[in-house]
Amino acid sequence: MTGRTPVWVGHDDGTLRQIRDYAAKYGCQANVDDNNTWLRVRLVDPKWHCNALRDLLIEHRVWGLKGEDKRMANFPYTREFVCGLVAGLIDSDGSVESRQVEFANISEGLVRQLADVLLRLGVQSSVGSKRNNQSDNPLWRLRVADGRSVAQLKELVQLRADHKAMALASLAARIRASRRSAVGPRGYSKSIMWDRVIAIAPAGVKRTFCVDVQPSRLWVANGVVAGGSVAPSKGL
Repeated sequence: MTGRTPVWVGHDDGTLRQIRDYAAKYGCQANVDDNNTWLRVRLVDPKWHCNALRDLLIEHRVWGLKGEDKRMANFPYTREFVCGLVAGLIDSDGSVESRQVEFANISEGLVRQLADVLLRLGVQSSVGSKRNNQSDNPLWRLRVADGRSVAQLKELVQLRADHKAMALASLAARIRASRRSAVGPRGYSKSIMWDRVIAIAPAGVKRTFCVDVQPSRLWVANGVVAGGSVAPSKGL
């Protein structure tokens, strides 16, 4: 996103109404140009010298940054918001293939943050990179291929792109039928074991430290995947 006015381009699959409502919430207007193929929506602020919606997008780190610098903002998002964010990323830069779900972007930080978010949601993924013929920056790719992870992803996200939503439902159904999954005892790789917290007990008052590691905000402590005291998404 560049320039002074936010612009959305796409097909009206119910998104336009949400955009209008969201723009009105911040005092902006949605000016729609329909060429019978796609919609171009300019989100303008009656106050010509400012744009509250653009300022919000800047705050959430989706405006004014180069592609390789884009990140998820470190805000206490709800679980519902995070699931919507994951769906939006797959809708825009993702694909559902015959054996896996993939997300690709030139921002390594964004891809690794997405991997962390998915892990918090019970979805295992792998991250790698390849040469990008259209840029000097490598293309970073996240893949969800494990059977149970694909099924879990299908339950978590509601994709707006109809063809991707149908492809994800079909992939999850095929994997369930074939019971294809990783070799781990719970359908995940041997390096990860999922377990439930059965009790939380007070341990007194002790000095603690908040650690922030980049580009990921997760680390392993005593064999347990842990995150910062201020998580990027509450409820995860």
